[in-house]
Amino acid sequence: MSIDPVVVENKSPTMSEEEFKAAVQDGNLKAAVSIAQQMMKSPRLFEIAVVGESGSGKSSFVSALLGLADDDIGADEGGMVETTDWTVIYSHPEYPNVLLWDLPGIGAPNFQSVEHEITDTYLSGYDFFLIVTATRFRDTHASLAQKIQENAKKFYFVLSKVDQDLEAEKRKPNYSEARTLWQIREDCQAQLQKAGVNDPQVFLLSSWESDKHDFPLLKENLDKELRHAMLQKLLDISCRTLQEKKTAMQKTTRKSATLSSGPGAIPLPGLSLVADMAVLVDCMRDYCKDFGLNSDSLSALAELVGKREEDLKAVIRSPLATEITIDLVLKLLEKCVGEGVTYLTYFAWSVPVVGSLFSAQVSFGTTVFMLDNFISNLAEDAQRVLVKALEGEEKKSKQHHQ
Repeated sequence: MSIDPVVVENKSPTMSEEEFKAAVQDGNLKAAVSIAQQMMKSPRLFEIAVVGESGSGKSSFVSALLGLADDDIGADEGGMVETTDWTVIYSHPEYPNVLLWDLPGIGAPNFQSVEHEITDTYLSGYDFFLIVTATRFRDTHASLAQKIQENAKKFYFVLSKVDQDLEAEKRKPNYSEARTLWQIREDCQAQLQKAGVNDPQVFLLSSWESDKHDFPLLKENLDKELRHAMLQKLLDISCRTLQEKKTAMQKTTRKSATLSSGPGAIPLPGLSLVADMAVLVDCMRDYCKDFGLNSDSLSALAELVGKREEDLKAVIRSPLATEITIDLVLKLLEKCVGEGVTYLTYFAWSVPVVGSLFSAQVSFGTTVFMLDNFISNLAEDAQRVLVKALEGEEKKSKQHHQ
């Protein structure tokens, strides 16, 4: 299998991402999750930078990771000195949208320092980093890791020629491969932690034996990182979309509050309360449907993801459409102004004309405030439902892929 360097395309939102956003915007959580499930099987553009010193075996490692044979384009020619002084980009054979960047070696004669060469702009161009060395990790690697951490990016450390370490240790009496690997790993992690790297993940492998040592584990973990990144991307999109929807819907609460407070000027005891509550009940039930949190929507979503409807409802903190009653609306209004609503209701009934006019003015602001809070809570609940519905999809998508 021969893999040529590829040209990087503009990372604009894919059609699937736009469809996912539209489904969330429409309150169709079932459609949104269905789209997300499909996208998890074909992750978005994800760029992995492979960095390390000259002679660290980066190119051989990249070839092994991509499953390239020795005579494939891009495969290292096997020399101990790495000669790559330009960036080579490869498309992952299993995930066409995943690009591996084999970057020029750090530590070359013209390399001044990590702080000088590795800028925030440089780091922002990649989603994940593999820091490779052939021997032991040094301050240069730790400094690079710290810069990556500061940019909230993730990375692994790769010791690429552990077969040479094992071969050297075989000459010693009472040799144990397992014990030797444990000692090497402990030493690497201790050095990195001493240099200020938090919880370093170190993989020991040989680029010539991609089925041994930590190579299979590295591939498995990268697969998880890739799918996690896709899931996080979708959840970020849904969060922003729901916030935009919340803001747009809150602009309509004044109209709803006006409709509900209109009868407040009618000087008939009790009519204001009944009319207000009936309008607000219908309005809030419609809000639930708009966010996909009504019973029918949740039932369909639960069936799609193979979960119980009760499990999805368990993460919802707002009252559902079927639970919204006049008594509940009154309680929510009371929560907004304490005893004020109770007093105003009594005042309206006791002094029909003056009381009703006064309560209509005051209840308008209270109603707007209550509806704004309700919409805000629904947006948060919709996000929680999506998180719950997509829980475990990383594992499922891997099974589908296999």
